[in-house]
Amino acid sequence: MTAERHNAPRHNLHANHVGNAGDCASSAYVRLPWRQLSRFFATTVVTSFVLNEIWEMAQMSAYIETAGHSWTSTLGLCTRAAAGDVGIILGIYAAGALAAGDLGWGLRGRWNTYATAAVLGLACAALVEPAALASGRWSYTERMPVVPVLGAGLWPLLQMTLLPPLTFLFARWWAGRSATKGALR
Repeated sequence: MTAERHNAPRHNLHANHVGNAGDCASSAYVRLPWRQLSRFFATTVVTSFVLNEIWEMAQMSAYIETAGHSWTSTLGLCTRAAAGDVGIILGIYAAGALAAGDLGWGLRGRWNTYATAAVLGLACAALVEPAALASGRWSYTERMPVVPVLGAGLWPLLQMTLLPPLTFLFARWWAGRSATKGALR
Protein backbone atom coordinates (compact mmCIF):
# COMPACT_ATOMS: atom_id res chain seq x y z
CA MET A 1 0.00 0.00 0.00
CA THR A 2 2.83 2.41 0.80
CA ALA A 3 4.47 1.72 -2.57
CA GLU A 4 1.19 2.45 -4.36
CA ARG A 5 0.87 5.79 -2.62
CA HIS A 6 4.43 6.81 -3.52
CA ASN A 7 4.07 5.68 -7.12
CA ALA A 8 0.73 7.44 -7.70
CA PRO A 9 0.86 10.37 -10.11
CA ARG A 10 1.27 13.69 -8.36
CA HIS A 11 -0.77 16.67 -9.36
CA ASN A 12 0.59 20.16 -9.23
CA LEU A 13 -2.34 22.28 -8.11
CA HIS A 14 -0.58 25.43 -9.26
CA ALA A 15 0.23 24.19 -12.75
CA ASN A 16 -1.45 26.07 -15.55
CA HIS A 17 -2.84 23.47 -17.91
CA VAL A 18 -3.56 24.66 -21.44
CA GLY A 19 -7.21 23.61 -21.29
CA ASN A 20 -7.79 25.34 -17.98
CA ALA A 21 -6.25 28.73 -18.68
CA GLY A 22 -9.64 30.47 -18.68
CA ASP A 23 -10.73 28.90 -15.40
CA CYS A 24 -8.80 31.45 -13.35
CA ALA A 25 -11.28 34.17 -14.32
CA SER A 26 -14.08 32.36 -12.52
CA SER A 27 -12.21 32.05 -9.22
CA ALA A 28 -12.59 34.53 -6.37
CA TYR A 29 -9.06 35.83 -6.92
CA VAL A 30 -8.93 37.85 -10.09
CA ARG A 31 -6.34 40.53 -10.74
CA LEU A 32 -7.80 44.01 -10.83
CA PRO A 33 -6.15 47.03 -12.34
CA TRP A 34 -4.62 49.05 -9.49
CA ARG A 35 -5.98 52.23 -11.01
CA GLN A 36 -9.57 50.95 -10.77
CA LEU A 37 -8.99 49.67 -7.24
CA SER A 38 -7.48 52.98 -6.12
CA ARG A 39 -10.45 54.86 -7.63
CA PHE A 40 -12.76 52.53 -5.74
CA PHE A 41 -11.01 53.18 -2.41
CA ALA A 42 -10.75 56.93 -2.95
CA THR A 43 -14.43 57.09 -3.86
CA THR A 44 -15.27 54.91 -0.85
CA VAL A 45 -13.53 57.34 1.51
CA VAL A 46 -15.06 60.48 -0.02
CA THR A 47 -18.56 59.03 -0.39
CA SER A 48 -18.49 57.54 3.09
CA PHE A 49 -17.42 60.86 4.59
CA VAL A 50 -20.08 62.88 2.74
CA LEU A 51 -22.93 60.48 3.51
CA ASN A 52 -21.95 60.13 7.17
CA GLU A 53 -21.46 63.88 7.61
CA ILE A 54 -24.98 64.49 6.29
CA TRP A 55 -26.37 61.73 8.52
CA GLU A 56 -24.54 62.99 11.60
CA MET A 57 -25.78 66.54 11.06
CA ALA A 58 -29.35 65.30 10.49
CA GLN A 59 -29.46 63.33 13.75
CA MET A 60 -27.75 65.90 16.00
CA SER A 61 -31.01 66.80 17.76
CA ALA A 62 -31.23 63.21 19.03
CA TYR A 63 -28.09 63.58 21.17
CA ILE A 64 -27.95 65.57 24.40
CA GLU A 65 -24.48 66.88 23.53
CA THR A 66 -25.70 68.56 20.31
CA ALA A 67 -29.43 69.12 20.81
CA GLY A 68 -30.46 72.75 20.63
CA HIS A 69 -27.14 73.90 19.17
CA SER A 70 -26.79 75.48 15.73
CA TRP A 71 -25.43 73.34 12.94
CA THR A 72 -22.33 75.53 12.75
CA SER A 73 -21.49 74.91 16.40
CA THR A 74 -21.85 71.14 16.00
CA LEU A 75 -20.09 70.89 12.65
CA GLY A 76 -16.72 70.05 14.21
CA LEU A 77 -18.15 67.32 16.43
CA CYS A 78 -20.16 65.83 13.56
CA THR A 79 -17.12 65.98 11.27
CA ARG A 80 -15.03 64.01 13.78
CA ALA A 81 -17.86 61.50 14.10
CA ALA A 82 -18.09 61.20 10.30
CA ALA A 83 -14.34 60.62 10.08
CA GLY A 84 -14.70 57.84 12.65
CA ASP A 85 -17.55 56.39 10.59
CA VAL A 86 -15.25 56.35 7.54
CA GLY A 87 -12.80 54.29 9.59
CA ILE A 88 -15.58 51.86 10.55
CA ILE A 89 -16.66 51.52 6.91
CA LEU A 90 -13.07 50.87 5.80
CA GLY A 91 -12.87 48.26 8.58
CA ILE A 92 -16.07 46.66 7.28
CA TYR A 93 -14.52 46.54 3.82
CA ALA A 94 -11.30 45.04 5.18
CA ALA A 95 -13.26 42.34 7.05
CA GLY A 96 -15.18 41.52 3.87
CA ALA A 97 -11.94 41.39 1.87
CA LEU A 98 -10.36 39.02 4.40
CA ALA A 99 -13.44 36.78 4.42
CA ALA A 100 -13.64 36.75 0.61
CA GLY A 101 -9.88 36.43 0.18
CA ASP A 102 -10.16 39.20 -2.40
CA LEU A 103 -9.16 42.85 -2.00
CA GLY A 104 -11.47 43.81 -4.85
CA TRP A 105 -14.59 42.09 -3.53
CA GLY A 106 -16.51 45.37 -3.53
CA LEU A 107 -15.97 45.76 -7.27
CA ARG A 108 -17.78 42.51 -8.07
CA GLY A 109 -21.23 44.03 -7.54
CA ARG A 110 -22.88 40.90 -6.25
CA TRP A 111 -25.86 41.14 -3.91
CA ASN A 112 -23.93 39.38 -1.15
CA THR A 113 -21.36 42.21 -1.14
CA TYR A 114 -24.02 44.69 -0.09
CA ALA A 115 -25.75 42.28 2.28
CA THR A 116 -22.42 41.54 4.00
CA ALA A 117 -21.69 45.26 4.33
CA ALA A 118 -25.14 45.84 5.86
CA VAL A 119 -24.82 42.98 8.36
CA LEU A 120 -21.29 43.95 9.38
CA GLY A 121 -22.37 47.59 9.71
CA LEU A 122 -25.31 46.65 11.91
CA ALA A 123 -23.04 44.47 14.05
CA CYS A 124 -20.54 47.33 14.48
CA ALA A 125 -23.26 49.79 15.47
CA ALA A 126 -24.82 47.26 17.85
CA LEU A 127 -21.44 46.97 19.61
CA VAL A 128 -20.28 50.60 19.47
CA GLU A 129 -23.49 52.36 20.54
CA PRO A 130 -24.13 50.57 23.86
CA ALA A 131 -20.41 50.79 24.73
CA ALA A 132 -20.36 54.55 24.01
CA LEU A 133 -23.54 55.09 26.02
CA ALA A 134 -22.16 53.10 28.96
CA SER A 135 -18.87 55.03 28.94
CA GLY A 136 -20.65 58.38 28.76
CA ARG A 137 -19.22 59.38 25.38
CA TRP A 138 -22.70 60.45 24.31
CA SER A 139 -26.31 60.17 25.42
CA TYR A 140 -29.69 60.31 23.73
CA THR A 141 -32.56 62.76 23.95
CA GLU A 142 -36.19 61.68 23.76
CA ARG A 143 -35.95 62.19 19.96
CA MET A 144 -33.80 59.05 19.60
CA PRO A 145 -35.87 55.87 19.29
CA VAL A 146 -34.04 53.11 21.17
CA VAL A 147 -34.09 49.48 20.04
CA PRO A 148 -34.67 47.70 23.38
CA VAL A 149 -33.05 44.37 22.52
CA LEU A 150 -29.81 46.05 21.46
CA GLY A 151 -29.90 49.02 23.82
CA ALA A 152 -28.89 51.26 20.95
CA GLY A 153 -30.45 54.15 19.07
CA LEU A 154 -32.33 53.38 15.88
CA TRP A 155 -30.70 56.19 13.85
CA PRO A 156 -27.08 55.00 14.32
CA LEU A 157 -28.16 51.40 13.72
CA LEU A 158 -29.79 52.43 10.44
CA GLN A 159 -26.82 54.61 9.57
CA MET A 160 -24.32 51.75 9.76
CA THR A 161 -26.73 49.31 8.12
CA LEU A 162 -27.57 51.51 5.12
CA LEU A 163 -24.53 53.70 4.45
CA PRO A 164 -21.79 51.05 4.00
CA PRO A 165 -23.64 49.22 1.19
CA LEU A 166 -24.65 52.52 -0.42
CA THR A 167 -21.05 53.70 -0.22
CA PHE A 168 -19.71 50.52 -1.84
CA LEU A 169 -22.41 50.59 -4.51
CA PHE A 170 -21.60 54.18 -5.46
CA ALA A 171 -17.83 53.56 -5.31
CA ARG A 172 -18.20 50.52 -7.57
CA TRP A 173 -20.27 52.52 -10.05
CA TRP A 174 -17.81 55.43 -10.02
CA ALA A 175 -14.72 53.22 -10.35
CA GLY A 176 -16.34 51.38 -13.26
CA ARG A 177 -17.44 54.63 -14.87
CA SER A 178 -13.97 56.13 -14.50
CA ALA A 179 -12.34 52.96 -15.88
CA THR A 180 -14.68 53.03 -18.90
CA LYS A 181 -13.88 56.68 -19.58
CA GLY A 182 -10.16 55.95 -19.33
CA ALA A 183 -10.49 53.08 -21.81
CA LEU A 184 -12.23 55.34 -24.33
CA ARG A 185 -9.38 57.86 -24.40
